[in-house]
Amino acid sequence: MKNTYLTFVFLLLMTGHLLSQSGQDTVPPQPAPPPPAAQVTQPVQASQTTQAQVQKATDFSGGYGHFFTGMGWIEPADLISHLQSPEVFGSSFAWDNVAINTGVEGYAEIHRLLVGGGGFGLITQNMESDRGVLRFGFGGGYAKVGYVVYQQPRYFASLMAGFGGGVMYVGIENTSDQTPIYFSSNDPVLPRGDEDYFRGYLLYDLAVNNKFIATKINQSSRKFGGLMFGLDLGATIALPVDTWRDDVGTVTGIPSPGSFVSPYLRLTIGGGGFRKHYAQ
Repeated sequence: MKNTYLTFVFLLLMTGHLLSQSGQDTVPPQPAPPPPAAQVTQPVQASQTTQAQVQKATDFSGGYGHFFTGMGWIEPADLISHLQSPEVFGSSFAWDNVAINTGVEGYAEIHRLLVGGGGFGLITQNMESDRGVLRFGFGGGYAKVGYVVYQQPRYFASLMAGFGGGVMYVGIENTSDQTPIYFSSNDPVLPRGDEDYFRGYLLYDLAVNNKFIATKINQSSRKFGGLMFGLDLGATIALPVDTWRDDVGTVTGIPSPGSFVSPYLRLTIGGGGFRKHYAQ
């Protein structure tokens, strides 16, 4: 019995020892570490896009200049009637009312207001008759103001009004051998003679202008410019303010031509530079 008891105690001790070793060697499972927090991706691209958006300009300032050439229509009725009279060239004389309109202009733009001016000339072909040859020209200079009614960086349209002065020129060459030409009833152009006459005019000008920058520009840049082309459609209104004159002085005996209107269509070629203004 004693041996049985000792054996039982021995078995309990061994079992406790084994259990204690098992408890020491067994490592309880550790909880899995939480996944790393997801990084919040900022909408960088969208933000950059928003910041890079081009502001819309409210108006513009700058300046430009150009050379122009085109067609002008001129028909001073009173002068033509006098030239076709029997004392001058006769009824067979044919007036050429189409002329070349050419000149230069320059303007400054100040918040859509245009201020500037220029000069022009109307040149016709020589007109011939049985008695002689007529040379005709008309030209002048003017100051202009206008307003830009529509403008984008590469294109704008404007309304213009001008005021100035000009001169009508009439040259008469008598190619006949015997018949005087009485352009002036007091001082005719004698056979084989040649005379030049001038008369001053007050000018008004009204036009619609269209301009386009042909060279490549940076649309997002505040300053831009380049080569410019355009079309101008307008009319010059002429009112006589002086007497006829020649190279010596005043010439009498010539009917006073009345006022006339000369419409034109011009192609402009030039350049300019501009600056955008934004809303505050």
